[in-house]
Amino acid sequence: MFKKILVLFVMVLISAYTYSQSAADFARRANSKLELNDYRGAIDDFSSCIRLQPDFEVLYKAYFGRGFCNFQLGNYKDAKKDFDLSIRVYANDAEVYFWRAYTKYRLKYSASSEIADYNRAITLQPDYAEAYFNRGQARIKNRQARAGCNDLRKAYELGFEEAHIHIRIHCGE
Repeated sequence: MFKKILVLFVMVLISAYTYSQSAADFARRANSKLELNDYRGAIDDFSSCIRLQPDFEVLYKAYFGRGFCNFQLGNYKDAKKDFDLSIRVYANDAEVYFWRAYTKYRLKYSASSEIADYNRAITLQPDYAEAYFNRGQARIKNRQARAGCNDLRKAYELGFEEAHIHIRIHCGE
């Protein structure tokens, strides 16, 4: 009997602690775990944040954060779902489009689907070197060599050094 009461008491304390925290508290804690590469712990906290239905800015960042953690853990289908939800809440963050495109690559979506997301990321952030690089790779894979090489050159011009090797390989320079 005592064990049941003790377990019930602990559960009540945990529930009270969980519900006394705000969505912002969970978001802060999740970001701290993300910095420590504790992706599973961050996913739990981002999920708690989402359940509390915070304002749209915290919500889209929580979906994005959880998606990023799922990506890092190789859970690409879950990552894509979270990136989709993040975009549904707030469609003007270049990073979300970049990571959704990269997730599509990992899920073996068509190159044109990746390219559409990289296009949006570049529209939102015109100096996004890594997005140019990845779009260039996707375009080359999609048999758009000239456009792909232009993207690789732009990525290199913006300071993405790895692009230089790929320019030599794919563009003959």
